[in-house]
Amino acid sequence: MNKKISLGAAIAYMAIVAAVVFCLTMFYSENRYNSMYNNIIEREREYALLSEIDQYARSHYAGELEEETLRAGIASGYISGLGDPYARFLTDREYEAYQQTESQRYVGIGVVTDLDVDGYIRVRTVYPQSPAASAQMQAGDLIVSVDDTAATKDNYTELVGSFRGAAGTKVTLIYRRDTEERTVELTRREIDIPTISTTMLENVAYLRFSSITNNTSQHLEAAIRQASQNGATALIFDIRGIESDNVTVIGNMLDILLGKMTTIYQEDASGISQELMSSDESEVELPMVVLADNTTAGTTELFAQALRDTGKARTVGETTFGKGTQQSFYKLKNGSAIYLTVARYAGPSGETYDQVGVPADYEIHYSADMDKFLTMGDLEYDNQLRKALEIASTAVKTETANAQANG
Repeated sequence: MNKKISLGAAIAYMAIVAAVVFCLTMFYSENRYNSMYNNIIEREREYALLSEIDQYARSHYAGELEEETLRAGIASGYISGLGDPYARFLTDREYEAYQQTESQRYVGIGVVTDLDVDGYIRVRTVYPQSPAASAQMQAGDLIVSVDDTAATKDNYTELVGSFRGAAGTKVTLIYRRDTEERTVELTRREIDIPTISTTMLENVAYLRFSSITNNTSQHLEAAIRQASQNGATALIFDIRGIESDNVTVIGNMLDILLGKMTTIYQEDASGISQELMSSDESEVELPMVVLADNTTAGTTELFAQALRDTGKARTVGETTFGKGTQQSFYKLKNGSAIYLTVARYAGPSGETYDQVGVPADYEIHYSADMDKFLTMGDLEYDNQLRKALEIASTAVKTETANAQANG
């Protein structure tokens, strides 16, 4: 039996609904207005403070004001105030130099460096046929001065950034080898960057990474193809000391090695996790070992975690650095850029390595009396590599025995 409602009841019902919608709308609008009002007040306070500082500086500062330097300093100060350890502001020249390092070819002097404990710039790798190689610089050299500016912990990023620049321009370095100091003037030029070197250790291919660039996945594919032609029965990936923020390349590398699956997840600022990259059905059917340490950082750690999560590889060395966040560049109108943390990464298991690192299945600390970056890759001194080779060789024997037993 159908029930009818009176016109009056219907009107009353509609009035109630309208009142609820009106109240909710007003509540939302009021909250939004209050939020916007508070933001406006905060911004006014910021601008007022900055204006007051500017007035005092222009009235009383005894030196000369450089407007471009002031603007860069203001931008850098704002980014620093975010409390994001990875955020930074880049001038137009710094941003242009950064973009050059993301391709296989870049303009510079041809060195890979890290920060020495004393604040000097330590040379880890010298690219072949580079200006640094022509000047006979070597891994282990300590750069103490760049264009008459002494190297310190505080200006490491700035000085290393100055190694890159326009082709044909010059940079003067003072570097120390043992107790001797040498001065060289290097001319920046375009350089081919090799990112993977391959050595056959008996029947195991040892692939050592020097950096991660846009072409590293192609380098990896070519290296594995060559290793297979040379009879490799296992692979060792050495990513010790390698830092990268290039998630696309890491995803492409994992696509080469892993079968069909989600390889990388991304969790945004709201906490929502979603698939970022996946691999197809083709994969490399060889035992694998990943060599990593506490200087393996960023998306390079993701490479280790994905191979470990899937059981495709065992990890040897040390727990990695633990930088599992994604940063993005936003180019500004004047050509400069800001770099901000926008998300967090996770491997196939869905677990993030951020702040905890990727653990080593076989924890082996490097020989304390040896300089790691001078002896890495040398079986006589590199105890971590020796352990990785042992694990790889054992895996090959186990697979061979299983195949024979099932055959």
